[in-house]
This record gives sequence, C-alpha cells and structure tokens, in this order.
Amino acid sequence: MSIFAEIESLEQRIQSILAESGSYSSVDDFVRTYTDTILDVLGSFSRSELASINIDDVIESAIQASSDFINVNMKNEIQSSIDDVLTRTTTFYQSVGVELPGLKDAINRTDDIAEISKLFSTNLASMREELREGTKEVMQSELAQGLFNRSDLEELIFQYTDGKAHYARTNARLIVSSYNRIGREQVRESANLQHGFYYGDARVNTRPFCLRCIGKVFTLQDIEQMDNGQLSPVKIYAGGWNCIHSWLWVDPEWDEELASNINTDPVVPVEEDSLKIKVPSAN
Repeated sequence: MSIFAEIESLEQRIQSILAESGSYSSVDDFVRTYTDTILDVLGSFSRSELASINIDDVIESAIQASSDFINVNMKNEIQSSIDDVLTRTTTFYQSVGVELPGLKDAINRTDDIAEISKLFSTNLASMREELREGTKEVMQSELAQGLFNRSDLEELIFQYTDGKAHYARTNARLIVSSYNRIGREQVRESANLQHGFYYGDARVNTRPFCLRCIGKVFTLQDIEQMDNGQLSPVKIYAGGWNCIHSWLWVDPEWDEELASNINTDPVVPVEEDSLKIKVPSAN
C-alpha cells in the first residue's frame, strides 16, 4: 500500500469518528428520558392538581432521571472515540517506524486540553440551566389553566430539549477533535517531524486557504507563517472554524511521493472573500 493510500485510510476513518461524535445515542437517550419523565410525573396528578404543582420539583426529577446519559454514558462514548483516534494514529506512525509511547498521557498534560475540559464542563452546566428555565416556561404556559394534553406537551418539551442538546453534541465533537488535533501536535514534537501534509477534499464551499494547501507537503517554517484569517495557530486549527481538513505530520524521506509534493511557493499575504490570509502563492 502506498503512503498516500495509508494516509487516506487513516484520515477517512478519523473523519468518520469525528462525525459520529456529534450523534451519540446517549444524547438522544437523554432527550427522550428527560421528556418522558416530565410527562410521567405530570400524568400522576389529577387535573385539579396540575395548576398548583411545583414545576421546579418536576424538572429536577427529570434532570436526575436523565443526567447519567450525559455524565456517564456520553463521556464513555467520548472516551471510546478518543481511544479509537489515538490507536489509529499510533498504528499509522508505527507503520513508518515512529513509536509514540505515552501519547494520551502527553495530550492530557497540555494546557489546551485542560482549557477544553473546563469549557466542556461549563457548557454542559449552561445547557442544564437553560434547559431548566426553558422547560419551566413551556410548562407554565401549558399548565396555567390546569390543562394537560400529553401529546401537545410532549412535542413542545421534546423539541425544546432536543434543541438545547446541541450543547452536548457540539461539545462532544469539540473534545474528540481537540484530542485529534492536539495529539498530532504532540506527535510532531515527540518525533521531531518538520513537514506537514494537508489532507482533505476540495468541495464547493472549501475555503480559499484550504484550496491552496490540499494535497501538498509544507515545511513547519512555512506552516508557522500561514494565517487562515480566523483561528490560529494554523498548525493546530488548519483552515479555521469547523475546518474539515487536517495536518498529518510527516517525513518526506518516508516516500518519494511525499517528497515530490513539497510546496516550493512562498507564503504571501492574500485577500480572499474579504479575509486577509497568508498562504502559498498561486504561482
């Protein structure tokens, strides 16, 4: 198998893992259990009692019943995704003679992961608080007259809860993709790799920055001069926010094809789509 076929196999699987991290079953289970618990508790009251129930207590019951899906199950799914990413990355580098002992521990010691983990906890806390307040408003509106139409209320609460669950889905993707990106930076430092291969497809909405870089090998010096106009450093964040492309750190001596794809164009300032970026010239 050629080096590019191996890179393609690695990157496609990692992209698949990252995509799956935004659709964990645990989040769906959380939404369903939260909604069902509220409806079941409300259903235990008579119509005459509904107007005077303590809505905060009902919501707290739902949070308690569903919290493990986020606090335990989702975190287990995240950990499984991270382990899969790191195992596949390690296997690729072993195939070219690079050993990476203790990669996960090295990632966990970085300040970046500490910050992302803190952000993860903060965002989930925000989700719970917004969910609590928003659900309360929905219930107060529907129950003000002592009315309880289960199907109508189920739809309202489910839709609201599913919307707020984007916090969990987004943060799951964030933390898995962060381990991937920061892990690659740890690989670069550990193996002293001085070249990066820019991987990904060109699509209709691909950024001009990425179009200039896809399929090429760049020196670390060139990469550190680059600017995507959005999010730095480029060696971590590639093309910027939600970029689907990635750097794979390589040694051109591994393969003649890699060596033949080394960029020789200078990195220059360019203005594209109202963004000021620094990329290899188009010459």
